[in-house]
Amino acid sequence: MSEKTILEKSLHLFVLEEVDRDIFCWTGKNVGYKRIFGGQVMAQTLIAAYKTIDVEHFAHSFHSYFLRPGDMNKSITFTVDRIRDGKSFTTRTVKAIQDGEAIFNCSISFQKREKGLEHQIDMPIVPEPESLKNELEIREEVLEKLNIKKEDIPLFIKQREIEMRPVEEENYLNPKRLPPYKNTWIRTEGELPKDEKIQQAFLLYISDMGLLAAANNSVGVNFLTKNFQNASLDHAMSFHRKLDLKGWFLYTIDSPITRNARGFSRGSIFSRDGKLIASCTQEGLIRLWDN
Repeated sequence: MSEKTILEKSLHLFVLEEVDRDIFCWTGKNVGYKRIFGGQVMAQTLIAAYKTIDVEHFAHSFHSYFLRPGDMNKSITFTVDRIRDGKSFTTRTVKAIQDGEAIFNCSISFQKREKGLEHQIDMPIVPEPESLKNELEIREEVLEKLNIKKEDIPLFIKQREIEMRPVEEENYLNPKRLPPYKNTWIRTEGELPKDEKIQQAFLLYISDMGLLAAANNSVGVNFLTKNFQNASLDHAMSFHRKLDLKGWFLYTIDSPITRNARGFSRGSIFSRDGKLIASCTQEGLIRLWDN
């Protein structure tokens, strides 16, 4: 049997065990560094909520809070509260629990597909992805110029389930204040199932990758900065269209403000042909401790 690809391993995160009515569990290997990656828990809560819905309603609004760091070595229990089952809308709240304490909670609204009035903003005009370098290539070049071995900073060059091609390059090891925005072309390293629930869960999963980067860039810090603490506090996402995450899509992020040890970022996700497929926001801790 061939070894699973990184994408296949990521999709396995969405396979939850049903413990009891409206109670589900994840006992597999968690992803993250020191604490569970927020995108994992968000995607898993969405899947848990979907398991309690029997009608053709699809997530359109997801609002969540990160309450405690998730322990990488422990299982996660998900409890779903059936707040409302309506004709047009269905509402669920979900808690992710470890050791009897909530590490994450969210409210999710689902809606049947309807026709209605339409409007959307234009996609930013940026270079095409074929003209840009892969993020891993950029990072490897930085390490080579500074004569740093790859094994000394393994997470810096970690292969992901997506390929990312940033429009605006940054100097990771010598950060400076940059304009408070960031554009990145993204595509999956492999083909996703056409199942709308899986597509939404996957987009939610990867939306937590780099969303705070625009806020960090605006004040001249990044994850390699000494004495720097960065952690997600909340995450909200709206799904605007039926998803088909095949090929390139553009993740455009801006940060209106950073203050009071918090950075705020907004993200818009466009298909390559310019359709706005999802929007998200996030606040996170941005603390720079004294030596």
